[in-house]
Amino acid sequence: MRSVVASVAGGLVVLVSVAVSAQTAPPDTVTEVIRQKARQGTQQQYEAARKKHMAWHKAQNDPWAWDVFEITTGPDTGAYVIVSGNHQWKEMEEWDAKMGDADIADSQAAMGGFIEGSERSYWTQLNAISRLPPLNERTPLATVTFYRIKPGTDAAVRAAIGKLSTALDAGKYPLRMIWYVLSNGGVGPTYAVVVPRTGLGEMAPTPTLLEVLEKQLGKADSDALVKAFFDNVVSVNSEMLNRRPDLSYLAN
Repeated sequence: MRSVVASVAGGLVVLVSVAVSAQTAPPDTVTEVIRQKARQGTQQQYEAARKKHMAWHKAQNDPWAWDVFEITTGPDTGAYVIVSGNHQWKEMEEWDAKMGDADIADSQAAMGGFIEGSERSYWTQLNAISRLPPLNERTPLATVTFYRIKPGTDAAVRAAIGKLSTALDAGKYPLRMIWYVLSNGGVGPTYAVVVPRTGLGEMAPTPTLLEVLEKQLGKADSDALVKAFFDNVVSVNSEMLNRRPDLSYLAN
């Protein structure tokens, strides 16, 4: 299986469940991402076992939501991403102390025989430079784009993303964008942007991102902003995620 950085999702996804604020962005949060691939020929058994394990979460009154996505594009097509987001590190420590061992035991008992591989990673959701969707929005699809950046360029990359988000807000760009940075669990520094989508038609938004940037900043400044970002990027890859509510668990 590929490195989790090259193929996590995040969503990263939950993809997000914090309110949009035009005044003050909420504090950054942490997202736990588990990436799994079913053994060849056992997809149906894996999904049945995943449902059984989510029933365990419900029986335990787990306060966390666990969203499941199926990857539908790229080399890892057919793999699954299990995500719980909008946490703080201390909260994650407390959850793990209370439920971690039992969760692993039940997961292994229910699904262990059907899992080819499993990878875990932690991502920090960068709320101040994101364009957050409405509270508790869960769209059917999401795209995730990963940017491996040059070491030591975090400040420049975040500054460029912030300017990009401000210009898109001013231009009322129709799609929301949630930015993450890898905290642990793969090769870094790596950033990821999740774009929630209602359908494939939103892959061709009108107007385009570049049209909005040029209108807000002018062509010269728009080109300079895009260059300031990509000058620090080493590699780019992307995936599409299909939300699987039938395999997910949403806390009451």
